[in-house]
Formats: sequence, C-alpha cells, structure tokens
Amino acid sequence: MNDTEKFFIKCVKAGLDGTEIAELPQDLSFNTFYYLCVSHSVTVIVFFALQKVKNSLPPKFYDALKSSVKRHVVKDVQLGIDSETVIDALEKNGVKFMPLKGYYLKKLYPKTEMRYTSDCDILIDVKEIKKVRKTVKELGLKIKRYDSHHDILYCAETKSVFELHKKLFVGKLGKYFGVGFEKAKLKDGYKYFYELSPEDFYMTFVAHTAYHFAKEGGAGIRHLADVYVYRKRYKLNEEYLAQEFSKCGLISFQEKLEKLEAYFFENGDADEFTLTFAEYVLSSTVLGNASKKSASEIAANDSKGKTILKMIFPSLANMKFTYPILNKAVFLLPVFYVVRWFRIIFKNHKNIARIKQVCAVKNEEIKQVNEIRTCLGINNIK
Repeated sequence: MNDTEKFFIKCVKAGLDGTEIAELPQDLSFNTFYYLCVSHSVTVIVFFALQKVKNSLPPKFYDALKSSVKRHVVKDVQLGIDSETVIDALEKNGVKFMPLKGYYLKKLYPKTEMRYTSDCDILIDVKEIKKVRKTVKELGLKIKRYDSHHDILYCAETKSVFELHKKLFVGKLGKYFGVGFEKAKLKDGYKYFYELSPEDFYMTFVAHTAYHFAKEGGAGIRHLADVYVYRKRYKLNEEYLAQEFSKCGLISFQEKLEKLEAYFFENGDADEFTLTFAEYVLSSTVLGNASKKSASEIAANDSKGKTILKMIFPSLANMKFTYPILNKAVFLLPVFYVVRWFRIIFKNHKNIARIKQVCAVKNEEIKQVNEIRTCLGINNIK
C-alpha cells in the first residue's frame, strides 16, 4: 500500500472509532484520496474523521466531502422513515418478515449515515406473497421488478428502494441457509417481525460479502468496516461460527476476511496473502468493478471462450427470467435466443460492451483473480 492508501485506512478507522485525525501527511494525494473515499462509499466516515484538520484541507476537497455528507444524511433519514413505514405495515397486516443487512448494521456505526444504504432489504415469506404485494400496493410503492429471488419496489415520492427477498441466497449458499427463517426467532414485542441471533446474522452478511467476491469480482473496504463495528459490539460464539462456516464452505473466506479486517483496523499482523488481499480490496469499489467482475467470470468458467459462450447463450433459468413465456413453452427457446440477439445488436449495447470487456481482460488479471478466489475458497459459490 502507498502512503495515501494507508492514510485512507487510518481515516476510516478513526471515523469508525468516533475519533479525529490529528494531522495530515505531507505527501497526501488528494485526488487519489477523494477517489478512494467515493469509490468505497465512505465519504461520511472520512468527513467526520477529518474535522480537527479541516482548515488544512483544500477547500474543493472539503466542500465535496461536505456535500456528500448532506446527501447521505437526507437519504439516510428518508430511507429510515420509509423503512419503518413498510415494517409497521407488514406487522400490522400479519406478514412474516425479517429485515436484513444494512437495517441493522447502520445502527452500529457512530452515525447511521456513515453506513450508506441504497435500499432496504427485507426477507418475506413467499407463501404470503399475495398479502405482501397487497400491503406494499396500499402503501403506494411502485414495482421496479419482480423475479424468482425478490420483488424490487420503490417509493415514487422519496425514491426509497425496497428489495423484498424470497430467500437469502441461491445455489450452494442457499442449500445451507435455506429460505432464511429457519434459525430466526420472533423479535420481542412483535408477532411477525423475525430476527437472527448475533452469530447467525453475522454469518449472513459475511456470506453476502463472499457472494460479492465470487459474482462481482470483489468488494470494498465498507464490508471490512461492517465486520469491525459488528465484532466491537458483539461477543460472538467463535466455536459455533467455526463449526457453521465450515458447514457452508466459507471457513477459509471468514478467516481471511477477518484477518484483513484486523490488519486494517486492529494493527493485526499480515502474511503475504493478506497484503495481496489488501491491495485487491483497495483497488475495488464498494461492490467490485467491471474489470474484476469480468476476470472473475473468466476464472469461474475456466476460459474467455466459455464465458463469452455463456453470455451469448444464457442458461435456461436466465432465459425464463427474461422471457417468462418459456416457463410454459420451453420449445420456443431457440426463437427467443434469436430475439435476444436482435435486441442486443440493435437496442441493448450493454451486452456487447460486456463481451468486449471480457475480451479485453489481461491474462495477468485473470491469474490474480483466480488466485484470490482459490485462496478465499469461493470457487464453488454460484
């Protein structure tokens, strides 16, 4: 890591601890520093860490951070209000539900706006989907998308987005976690609001981070910040975690993620892989980036050719999602492949751009991503 990256991590830690930086390094690159803050979605955390030295900061840099804080505060307050409205409505209408991830994690930060959340994730009972949709319709939420995994809705007035999940995970992780309610218990004072134990909740967001590394090619420092603030708040049953992470195939990922967190925020020791992992995370954005995602896809599929072939001929499950008529008339699959290619060529150029991105990935990056995936033990996550 270079000096600017080291100072960036120092600022994030200070913000998470509710302390302030005493002085600025002389050789700080503000352009790189600002890019790290924005790309990792930690501008608010860094802003509060820099209050003691704010008069020494370039005015444009400080004003940019301050503007970001104002936007985050407004969004945080509004999403908080809208989330409680939806939760109250689900409880009132007798719908089994469980808030996920950011709803809880943001409350562990010194200020809730420090943990930016673009939406509110809630697990719902798919058996009650009609009642769920009736409830959100009465609230005036608009449909953004329905699919087999979740309903995505938004509030037209406030722009708050809600993802109503029908299960926590798909694929291999889905086999371990099930729908998600299996280990949940009713929250005190509620009849339909469920929540997980501190250990099981920790497992869900670590698994979610693993999913991002496997599917998106990486994740940023905010995921390490979540681990840090969570472990500061809760004394977890380590024996239970080791046992359960082993069962779901994420024991290597958990160990290496926590070792990196300790290196960043607790002065922990770093072996060769931890140093490589640190550079990899810092070069990612909050949810990975396009190049790393492409390299990860290639690593997962063993070659560029297989990756491109899958992009040209998506799986039947993906085709059924895009063209629901295939659920009743699967024999029309060849026809809809042609329809899809026509749309890509003449209307949707994003897929062509993705193919070009895959072709442009260098072998060195594929090798690096493949080594990262193998060491983290996430090659089998689908």
